[in-house]
Amino acid sequence: MKHERTKTIVDEIKYWKQNHLLPEEYCNFLLALYTQGENLEHKESAESSQTLTFYIFMAIHTILLPLSFLVIYFTEMGIIMQTVVLSSFVIGVWFHIRWLQYKKSDWLFVPLLNGALIFLLMTVHLNQNMIGREYSFYITLTLNLVFWIFLGWLWKVKTLFYSGAIGFIFLIIYIVSQVFT
Repeated sequence: MKHERTKTIVDEIKYWKQNHLLPEEYCNFLLALYTQGENLEHKESAESSQTLTFYIFMAIHTILLPLSFLVIYFTEMGIIMQTVVLSSFVIGVWFHIRWLQYKKSDWLFVPLLNGALIFLLMTVHLNQNMIGREYSFYITLTLNLVFWIFLGWLWKVKTLFYSGAIGFIFLIIYIVSQVFT
């Protein structure tokens, strides 16, 4: 609210300066006073640039998970190349997570969940191609869900924490139902 009021006052002073309603020296003094010596136009363009960057990163994140499925199931790449591509996705998401942590963004959960899902997809795919046993699949899934719970608790991301906990509960229910049937 304070920023909006200051912007309105600064816009009004610029209008006075442009239409010569006050002497230019007075307008410059008032502009320096209300912007605290900063160039408000430069600050606004920097904020809009950061917003654009944020939206570009979020658009990339919406594409990465379907692209991961595409890499695994619809390409003729070898397992090593698929692993390299998926690992690069995870590393890119990791850098974006660190950037959002630095900025103290409320949108940290989006790349965090996306990265966790891509990592889960990659580890399950590697497990199926390298080991291929059913119990190793359950171990891989359990380790991923425990990792989700840990990261959710560590970084205070409730969405990831609850996703891991609910997934773990469903995994236990599934394993128990398989044992008794």
